[in-house]
Amino acid sequence: MTDLNKVMHIASQIAQEYQHANYGASHLVKALLHKDFNLNRILFNQDIDVFFIEEWAQVHLENYPKRSRQQLKVSADDQAQTILEEAENSELNLTHDYANLLKLFISAITPGVGFSFDQLKSLPVTHTQVLALFNQQESTAVKTNSQLESPITNNLLSSYTSAMISEAATGTYDFIIARNREMIQVSEILNRRSKPHLILLGESGVGKTAFVKYFASAVQNQTIVDSLKAVQIFELNTAKLLATVSYKGEVEDRLTNIFKAARQQEKAIIFIDDMHCLLEDKATSKSIANTLKSELNTGGVILISATTSENYRKHIATNEALARRMEPVYIEAPDDVMAFDIVKTHAQIYTKHHELNISDEAIKENIRLAKRYLKEKSLPDSAIDLIDRSMSAVKVSTQSLPKDIKTLTLEFKTLETETAATDLSQTEVLEALDQFYKTMTYKLSPIIVDQYLEEDLKPQHSVEIKKAHIISVLEKIKVHAEKVITEITARDLAATVSLITGIPAGKVQAQEKGRLLELENTLKKRVIGQDYAIKTIADAIVESRSGLSKPGQPIGSFFFSGPTGTGKTELAKSLASFLFNDENAIIRFDMSEFKEAHSAALLYGVPPGYVGYEEGGVLVNKIRQKPYAIVLFDEIEKAHPSVFDVFLQILDEGKLHDRLGKVGDFSNAVILFTSNIGSDYISKTMEKDELPTTHELNEIMSSYFRPEFLGRLTEIVPFAPISENIAVSIFNLHLQKELLNTAEQLGITLQIDENTKKHLALNGFSPVYGVRPLKGVIRNQLKRPLAKMIISNRINPPQVVQVTLENNQVAFTPET
Repeated sequence: MTDLNKVMHIASQIAQEYQHANYGASHLVKALLHKDFNLNRILFNQDIDVFFIEEWAQVHLENYPKRSRQQLKVSADDQAQTILEEAENSELNLTHDYANLLKLFISAITPGVGFSFDQLKSLPVTHTQVLALFNQQESTAVKTNSQLESPITNNLLSSYTSAMISEAATGTYDFIIARNREMIQVSEILNRRSKPHLILLGESGVGKTAFVKYFASAVQNQTIVDSLKAVQIFELNTAKLLATVSYKGEVEDRLTNIFKAARQQEKAIIFIDDMHCLLEDKATSKSIANTLKSELNTGGVILISATTSENYRKHIATNEALARRMEPVYIEAPDDVMAFDIVKTHAQIYTKHHELNISDEAIKENIRLAKRYLKEKSLPDSAIDLIDRSMSAVKVSTQSLPKDIKTLTLEFKTLETETAATDLSQTEVLEALDQFYKTMTYKLSPIIVDQYLEEDLKPQHSVEIKKAHIISVLEKIKVHAEKVITEITARDLAATVSLITGIPAGKVQAQEKGRLLELENTLKKRVIGQDYAIKTIADAIVESRSGLSKPGQPIGSFFFSGPTGTGKTELAKSLASFLFNDENAIIRFDMSEFKEAHSAALLYGVPPGYVGYEEGGVLVNKIRQKPYAIVLFDEIEKAHPSVFDVFLQILDEGKLHDRLGKVGDFSNAVILFTSNIGSDYISKTMEKDELPTTHELNEIMSSYFRPEFLGRLTEIVPFAPISENIAVSIFNLHLQKELLNTAEQLGITLQIDENTKKHLALNGFSPVYGVRPLKGVIRNQLKRPLAKMIISNRINPPQVVQVTLENNQVAFTPET
């Protein structure tokens, strides 16, 4: 197709888009300025306002009448016909490669040909000015710009693709680690006689694009099989391909022309990264898919594409004709050994950029932190990003710290002087010191904050203690600022993770194995009265994490059975806090919401054709978002029987596939099931100071649950009913957490006698609901009356308030 024919084709497409009966002068001008022709860039280089001309043509375009009926073909109107004839008969002596396009443009803006004189008044350039410019510069700037003059068929590849072999020759890809297994598989596919096309599948960050770069590097270095040594790889820029579309079907036309241009090259391969981006728009996805299918059928060019498994199922697998022409090749996340090699190689680049080193031990810790805390990405990308971000933070901190610490030291001295010179109360001085300490955390780098200011000032500390602590911190930071930092450490990496996740750096750095032996004692401090349940769980988790259990299974799977309000949920939170450093690392499902078969399907994905199919299974989605978590299935006896098939797969294999093919990995999770079934037996047995036997518990549970489900559980954990003495202990724990600590921060010290505590505890204890009402008692009988006293200024901090029982009513007496 000649350039003139293509102009007419685009003009007719624009007319079709706007539902015009014919294409005219405005359509031709807009088509001439289309990016595929380079004329717009040539005019722009001559200081002609191309963007204004496009807008000008658009305004006139909108004045064309709409067609009254559907028509398959759009032809030129009288104006367009006159312009074409004028250009054909033109005697202009232009020798440029784009002379025909220029003649057509000049004819279109000549008064009386395409537009009237009045219409052309608002155009920023006249036809004579355009002609004069190109006559004057024919032998200079215009002629020297060979890439702009070359026909579109010659520069399509350079416009929309990048030559990966040429980029590999510059050494850009030298840092990429080999994937030999995948390389063999890809080489075999590319050597096929039929269907030599493939699609790389894997999660974001696993290295799909990096693999293609490695492949290009192997071609450049001639370390690939002989039959592939001469291939050329062109990476398609999908953003450019989809940008500035003027008419319907233009993307398909561009794709067709790109493949056509690639066929002129020897052994061409086109690489389309994030292929789903081409097929996300439902209005165009089918026609683009058909275009790709047609090009693959034509042959002469091999296609390598890449996307995630989820996007493949959603946008590509649904078009079976296209999907079966591309062989899937799965790129898995690397194991720790391969990840170390990849990250260490990449680290050299960041070491050079940031001028900071990193040791092998720090790289190993970096991989551990990335796997555990940066769950939104996969290895190796998450680990590489963590190194880059940590090095950047350390470098910025090193450069800014001397100035920052000098400023803070002066501000603190000023604060000391002002508080000494003014008649401030102790409370006001304490508040000023607390505010300054907070200011330090805002002004200093997170790297420094997590190293020196991780511990907050204690509310009960005196002015002298707080001042001494701040002075000590400032001195330590000043010494740090004088150091020459040459490498990042595991602590720097932990501080960066802390900044991203909000988990304190100390917890991020803590090694699990050393902490596991403290699991039982730590849980007993938070959950009172369930020593047997805690010991059972702690022993099972230690066994699992020792490596003696079957690899790939969850850390543990426990069935919590016992009366309501005995601490099952609190123990789940305590486990999440200890194992995953986050009390909220709980994925909870109320199984009463999954009573029906159709609702149960939501866990693993609804069938094709139903609303929500493209979203996949909610259970898989949640564990993929939060793989280090407690997965809690509450009131399991209310679930539909089909749900237990899901549980069997999770407990046995540690993995679950949804209907989209996505995989949920439960190997780093603890699975908890809760139920009140067996509560009567557990209560009666423990009232006799006896422990429920596993055999009896299994007998009771087998009446409600399938034996293969019970057989896969790590333990059935009985929860003891709460006694009155235990209720008082739990009340004291909640009282400290819910009220006393908060009041102390306000400068209010509550002194509650034991008789009052016992009275309130027993008010919040019920044989039916256990200690669940305790928080309500604290809120209604302590918090709210105290709040009214504070608001009415009957309490003025700092102040001690006596809380006693008078006539079975709680009384508050502020000390004077």
